[in-house]
Amino acid sequence: MTEINKFYDQYVHGIHPTEDGFLGHFDFLLWKNLQKDLSACERLQRKPFYKIALVRGSAMYESKSLKINISGYNIIFSDPLARFAFTTDDKQFDGKYCVCSETFLRGMSPLSFATLPIFQKRDIYVKSLAEVQYNDLMLLFDQVENEYLSPYPYKEQLIRNRIFDIIHYVQKLDEQFYHTLPAAEGSLEERFFKTLEDAFSRISNSTILESKSPAYYAALLSTTVDHLNKVLKASMGKTTQTIIQERIIEEANILLKHTALSVKEIAWCLHFQETPHFQNFYKKLTGATPAKYRNG
Repeated sequence: MTEINKFYDQYVHGIHPTEDGFLGHFDFLLWKNLQKDLSACERLQRKPFYKIALVRGSAMYESKSLKINISGYNIIFSDPLARFAFTTDDKQFDGKYCVCSETFLRGMSPLSFATLPIFQKRDIYVKSLAEVQYNDLMLLFDQVENEYLSPYPYKEQLIRNRIFDIIHYVQKLDEQFYHTLPAAEGSLEERFFKTLEDAFSRISNSTILESKSPAYYAALLSTTVDHLNKVLKASMGKTTQTIIQERIIEEANILLKHTALSVKEIAWCLHFQETPHFQNFYKKLTGATPAKYRNG
């Protein structure tokens, strides 16, 4: 925490963040919180965490290899190894910031955050946004802020999911990320979790989860279920089936709490042909019904 405390000393008004019980460090900051030492912002420095900034206004970002003048709407990503500086003379400049450690972003998953295309270059990434894209992302940032300020005891996972929503939203805007890394790179467990998250990231009220079967994901990874089970058991202590089921419950909880989809529609999205099958599955794994969780 020493480096993070130095950041708060230099940049942030107020006291250091209090312990929140999260796995790793996370904070949500506003531009007005980040004006304590603007001279420090102008020096090329490494920040001790991943930072995602949704900003509006004119400014300049500079790194070891880039000097980028921005105006209008932009989103900026940086990782803990990127050194960059920031300057602005825009009195109307405004922004919202998510800052977090890799431990927080990984949660209990073995997936390395650094393997995501948007962080591959170990440099700052700046994406100019249309107003509608800025507004879409602002909704996600607002959801992160609201969850962070809420007393809900399970908010950590919800915040982490919204952070991934932000990342994937931006990666989908940039064609270069469609061809960054072949699926065969990385360890089998990393590729499995990436494949699983890709499958769940496409779920909507018009797009069903492709499959809940371990055999389906093993085939995508050009391996067998037995081998995938062996690898996941060694690294996670869980079978492929158990991990998929836990991910289904996680997604079901998100859809129950954060959408207006009916239980029947959620069951369909998660590849259950009959609503009672989904309800029985949910109760078996959680001890409660979907309706009870939604209304609880």
